[in-house]
Amino acid sequence: MQQISMPTLNQNIRNGLNFTWSTQAILFCAIIIACIGLNVDSAPIVIGAMLISPLMAPVVGIGYGLGNSNSKVLIQSLRLLLIQVTIAVVGATVYFFISPLNATSAQLLARTEPTLWDVLIALVGGFAGIISSAKKDGGNIVPGVAIATALMPPLCTVGYGISHLNTTFIVGAGYLFLINAFFIALATAIGTIFFRIRSGEKLNVPVRQQLVLLVVSIIIVIPSSISAYSIVHNSYINTQLSQFIEAKLSDQYITKQSVSGKRIELSVIGKRLSEEQVKDLTKSLQDYHLDGYQLDLNQLTKGNYITPKEFQKYIKQTGNTDAIQDNPSSSGNNINTSFDKNKDVLKTIQTDLNSQYSKEISNIFVGKVKDTDNSAKQLVVIALSKTGEASRSKIKKTADKLAADHNVRITIQFVDGSTKKS
Repeated sequence: MQQISMPTLNQNIRNGLNFTWSTQAILFCAIIIACIGLNVDSAPIVIGAMLISPLMAPVVGIGYGLGNSNSKVLIQSLRLLLIQVTIAVVGATVYFFISPLNATSAQLLARTEPTLWDVLIALVGGFAGIISSAKKDGGNIVPGVAIATALMPPLCTVGYGISHLNTTFIVGAGYLFLINAFFIALATAIGTIFFRIRSGEKLNVPVRQQLVLLVVSIIIVIPSSISAYSIVHNSYINTQLSQFIEAKLSDQYITKQSVSGKRIELSVIGKRLSEEQVKDLTKSLQDYHLDGYQLDLNQLTKGNYITPKEFQKYIKQTGNTDAIQDNPSSSGNNINTSFDKNKDVLKTIQTDLNSQYSKEISNIFVGKVKDTDNSAKQLVVIALSKTGEASRSKIKKTADKLAADHNVRITIQFVDGSTKKS
């Protein structure tokens, strides 16, 4: 059985605090790798960078210095951390300044809104790290802690914010790094004190130092707690809204769903609802714990149809670049000609319907749109001629059969073909 001892902990901590140019060169390389991973939105690259990063050593050293009341180790750790943070931020800033990729990736955005869960991860990770450091063979625990607590990505994101003069990224990512570093150090200090008691040492941690750590911890936790509450609250509201939509608007096709403040905005395609029905829907929000919310229902249909004008307006609202293509046999302009793997199937359905119902159909739009859950939907929009209404049911059955024959799921919507296209 492996023994956990203070001498082993002391030796492992001090070994990591030696300032060497090779270590700082490794840190710089790790920072550039992490920046590339964040830039191209690749989690594996970011994880690889965290594996070789030496940033954990000074953070753990700070905690050890506090828990052991060793001012020499504490000052040495703080100095090393300051140097490494400077190297990291400068390296990241330079990289993002010269990088040709300026788009904000999901990996970067994920480092701008710290929550209470980041505090818990840093605490638990810190405990795991100090236990590992107190063992003769820590195994792969320390690299795992480095990945879980993610010290490097926030610093890279700070560099991104500086290079793009974006204070939101600088403040958000800087706060995330502060959370991670502080609570890893705090967990290390608590673990060090525990091991000292376990080994029979006499504690000499001043009461003033304990109070300062407690106050600082509370101050740092408050903003992340507010952020965590916001995430939980928004998740609850979205869940309740989904239940409301499923129960009250199951016959409608929801093209857009958003909640802003106390306002719920829904864009729908389907049978047009009267003002009285919309009022009843608003009243029923309270049954789904959405009291005080105002329902803004944007109906894209006129009567039982969606007009081409409203449909094109919807496409612009969603910002969908993989949207719709006109019937190739018509004289209308293409709205968009970008398709996915079902392109050929949709075009075949389009051609077959146009061939069978040339008199009943004035135009057919096919393509894909994104639903509220960001999933792609294959869409066939049929514009009926003045004489085509009587064949509407028959045309829908034919379209459904063609889709089934080609093993593709489609959403069929009829539009008013009497309106001329622009």
